[in-house]
Amino acid sequence: MIDIHSHIVFDVDDGPSTIEESLALIGESYRQGVRTIVSTSHRRRDLFKTSEEKIFANFKQVKEAAEAKYDDLTILYGGELYYNNALLDKLEHHKAPRMADTQFALIEFSMATPWKEIHDGLSQVIMLGVTPIIAHIERYNALENHEERVRELINMGCYTQINSVHVLKPRLFGDKNRAFKKRARYFLEKNLVHIVSSDMHNLGLRPPYMDQAREIVTKDFGGKRAYALFEGNAKTLLENKDL
Repeated sequence: MIDIHSHIVFDVDDGPSTIEESLALIGESYRQGVRTIVSTSHRRRDLFKTSEEKIFANFKQVKEAAEAKYDDLTILYGGELYYNNALLDKLEHHKAPRMADTQFALIEFSMATPWKEIHDGLSQVIMLGVTPIIAHIERYNALENHEERVRELINMGCYTQINSVHVLKPRLFGDKNRAFKKRARYFLEKNLVHIVSSDMHNLGLRPPYMDQAREIVTKDFGGKRAYALFEGNAKTLLENKDL
């Protein structure tokens, strides 16, 4: 499998604190069957003040150690880019990382961002010649039960990603992810999802769940669809080709 949304670099955001935690998290992902991971540490200055230089330096340590430890593992550089006006300038001047030096960039918004701001923001990114991959579309209130809005974003040229944990079945009681799981299922049933990724942060509350999610998608939507969502589509984008 290929995971294009992950927080595996230590001491840069709300992911792992130490390189040992980074390697343990990567090890669990590897155990689940992931063989390519794009590291997408947060780029959001209001929450994380980490410099690009430190993120890249720590990334290099993690990449070297992990690829030496796990056979056939590839770790690539990217970022989860929080949308604001400053991001447009950084993208234009190549100061914000795209996905593994491709034309694609993982873009996120706040849960409460209005529809118009999401639409206008992604339009601005596209005008720069960057193709957005919209991070965890199930988290945005403005897209809930709005097939037409998500389809409009796709028709503009965007791609969509949902988190593996939100593919899992809701628990009967106390499931804080219930609303996100319901939305993710809606988007899957409407065939509005291009990629399922882990958005993994740690082995506690935010582990990968890629194997369980793929099993569910295979059972409910078939093996061909599962391959596309967990491997094929991501592989094509990493080759810097449109789907």
